[in-house]
Amino acid sequence: MGLLDKIFGKSENVDVPDLEEVMEAEGDVVSPPAEFYVKRIDLRNEGDGDLVVKELVQKNIIILNLLPLSKQPNRLKGIIAKLKSHANKTNGDIALLSTDAILLTPSNVKIVKSKPKPKKPL
Repeated sequence: MGLLDKIFGKSENVDVPDLEEVMEAEGDVVSPPAEFYVKRIDLRNEGDGDLVVKELVQKNIIILNLLPLSKQPNRLKGIIAKLKSHANKTNGDIALLSTDAILLTPSNVKIVKSKPKPKKPL
């Protein structure tokens, strides 16, 4: 009946929560202060890569937005290689969240990564 309802204009009211309202925050104020934070950083240049390293040293977890540098793949690869090297040296971790975002963790914090499922033989 869904197709006929669409043709004849009958529609159901579905309550979809307004996620922006649910996720509305009071800003960057944290009270009381935490031992470490989860921070989002936009990667625009090498200086932002250095900022990520600084934040990791302070034990913060970073969600790195790659979109601003996505049109410069060579610079992007170089900065990510530097961050990956830092993660390996400090016993931190790095993982791809999406094509536009990377998750980086400080020392002694590991990311559980799922392995791709093996393909079934035909």
